[in-house]
Amino acid sequence: LRTDEVERRVEALPAIRHAEVIRSWPDRVTIAVEERRPFTLVHAGRLHWVDEEGVPVGVEREAVAPHTPVISGLTPDELAVMRERPSPRAQEAIALIRMLLRSGSSLVDQISEIDVSRPDDPVLYTVDGVEVRLGADNWDGRLARLEGVLGQLAAAPEPVTSIDLRFRDQVVLNGGGSR
Repeated sequence: LRTDEVERRVEALPAIRHAEVIRSWPDRVTIAVEERRPFTLVHAGRLHWVDEEGVPVGVEREAVAPHTPVISGLTPDELAVMRERPSPRAQEAIALIRMLLRSGSSLVDQISEIDVSRPDDPVLYTVDGVEVRLGADNWDGRLARLEGVLGQLAAAPEPVTSIDLRFRDQVVLNGGGSR
């Protein structure tokens, strides 16, 4: 029995992060596995679960209410190669989701989607359909500003369709129109 070959084949399974084969002479073999845990959903033609490294874990076949924003903007072809080489754009969105979760703020419940289709920066969508242009850096500060802006907008008489946080110390609000 070639333990390295068995480990490689077990690790080739989508749900397995790491495998270790332990041979106990004379007649026993133990295979210890660390499974990949679904972290968030990616919409690429269909809904696919990915782990925290951006590696696809499996297809979601039922309607679910995820606890994290859904990542969009990746193609099915990009998703197919993410098993071997996670997408930098997916990893960027996952880093943003981790930041939202670590902050302990209500933002994680207010953001429904992170669109990574634009090369310059991720675009967030709130559960109310408001587009949020976040910018490519200083996410901590921009997310803190977003939380404050969304709190103020809850009491605003006019609906807002987009929020642009890409400019230093400035928030641009747009009303009317649709997503």
